[in-house]
Amino acid sequence: MKILADQHLFKLDKLIPESAELTLFDPATGFPAYAAQFDALIIRTVTIINSQTLPVAGNLKFIGTATAGSDHIDAGHLENLGIRFGRSAGCNARAVAEYVITCMFRWADIRETDLWQKKVGVVGCGHTGGAVIDLLEKLYIDYVAYDPPRAEADQAFQSAKLDDLLSCNILTFHTPLTSKGNHPTRHMCNSEWFNQPFDLIVNAARGGVLNETDLISAFHNGIVGDFIIDVWENEPLFSNSIAENAFISTPHIAGYSREAKFRASQMVIREMCSAFNIEPKSADSPDQFDPEDMVLDNSDSFSKFMWQNNQIELYDSELRKLIGLPDNPKAEDFATLRTEIPTRFEYQTILKSLDTVNQVPNAFRIFGE
Repeated sequence: MKILADQHLFKLDKLIPESAELTLFDPATGFPAYAAQFDALIIRTVTIINSQTLPVAGNLKFIGTATAGSDHIDAGHLENLGIRFGRSAGCNARAVAEYVITCMFRWADIRETDLWQKKVGVVGCGHTGGAVIDLLEKLYIDYVAYDPPRAEADQAFQSAKLDDLLSCNILTFHTPLTSKGNHPTRHMCNSEWFNQPFDLIVNAARGGVLNETDLISAFHNGIVGDFIIDVWENEPLFSNSIAENAFISTPHIAGYSREAKFRASQMVIREMCSAFNIEPKSADSPDQFDPEDMVLDNSDSFSKFMWQNNQIELYDSELRKLIGLPDNPKAEDFATLRTEIPTRFEYQTILKSLDTVNQVPNAFRIFGE
């Protein structure tokens, strides 16, 4: 069995079956023209699969993306080619939720506001939105859950009405990017949503869910107080204006924890092995956190502890260095930020590494529950 895979996939070589032959490719050089010579292809969001990039199946029987999202894949085209498709749904839900909570508390600290006096609208309540809701509940922060498609598919779930969502102080997005169906999400947040003010808008879902032109207009008109952006329209050619004015700007890394990357590789390999009716190889979890790497201060601040033990500030500062660059180096450096900065640990892993939870602020213990 011959597997072709993105060279940046985490610990993939530890997970593939012993009998498989693994070849790696660099996605920075474009779609591998020889992909159809392999039995399986494993990619990330930076590799587009459609009728132009993959006109024929060749030997390919399986294509998997080691990511939660799949809007870079034309699933209908793969079905027509007879290629089975797999993805890693929910692999980075906890990492994205931690990113959102960390950013919100950082924003509240800098703006000297009280998150417990705010209401958070969670747009999209699948794996990731559900993980955000779980943390909001543990922190006793008021929220509304908005997901009409889920409400139609799941009778046990009740979505908030749009008016209830738009009455929130903060919006955080966790939807796929879709253009068809009863509830398309492309530019779902646009000028029609900005008839009332928002204190903060967070997009860690997909670029294009927010209409960036309408967002920056609402920001300059004082309707949106602040916004935090991890995903971008026209990514990797992100908007200079959006990046300059964002409270936090990061290069699509909200889900980039070691644990999430390991789960992504593990899940897609299991999908592949199922397609070929072979046994996956068992593998240990990612490297453990070294408690000596933990940053502590004497303030006992939940917000500060999260911020100091995350890498959001590093990503933000590095992304801002790319503002105004010509297209080619800008796109290349954006991709480099995503692949070369070491991934962070999730907070649960940090907690498990400690001799005693007394080393961390009390509120931080929710991540171990």
